[in-house]
Amino acid sequence: MAEKTLWMVSGDCTEACTSPPVCPYYWGSSTPTDLHDGKNQCEGAFTFHIKAGSYGNTDLSGLNVGFGFNPPIGGPAVQDPWKAILYIDSKANTEQAAALEKIFKACWANMGEVLKVKRAPISFVKEPVGDNPEKGYRHRITWGDNYSLKAEPIMSINGLPRYISGMMNGKIYVGKSSENRFSDPDLPRGNWDRPDMSNTYYQFSLNPDKLDWMP
Repeated sequence: MAEKTLWMVSGDCTEACTSPPVCPYYWGSSTPTDLHDGKNQCEGAFTFHIKAGSYGNTDLSGLNVGFGFNPPIGGPAVQDPWKAILYIDSKANTEQAAALEKIFKACWANMGEVLKVKRAPISFVKEPVGDNPEKGYRHRITWGDNYSLKAEPIMSINGLPRYISGMMNGKIYVGKSSENRFSDPDLPRGNWDRPDMSNTYYQFSLNPDKLDWMP
């Protein structure tokens, strides 16, 4: 039996979708059908900024990865696979890109199907907001001409960032987009321009024994 390659990646994840805050999929509830042609459906994008990471001897630190995705029509109760396009940072060399493809395809396999893998110049900017020790963060994301996100954190009246509990009892911080545009004809529902919608962000960590990035 071939020895399994050791790998790990960790860093920042931010997500935005075409439903108002907070994305109904986190609650297992229906999406606003008036925003989605009368259907219970949603579209969105995950962006991962890898602060620390390696695949065997290949360093992955500083690189970015994105998923443009379609959950199944019908909402969380429908068990059909989620469809996605995987975008890999154009800064990655051939070896790094191959490693990122293996890692993130393995992670997405728990959710659904990767339709295509593409390269794109991915920019990930995260800026602190607020004076408290626990700050909120605004995000500025681009994937070439395919995706553009600007999002602000939702803050409480006492200046703390709003959050919901994650799957592993971690914190999923919530925000709201001011720009949220996506265009890729290779994703079935791959064209939207929907600001003022849900944004979430959190720290992620992945390895061969933990393929779920939710905290």
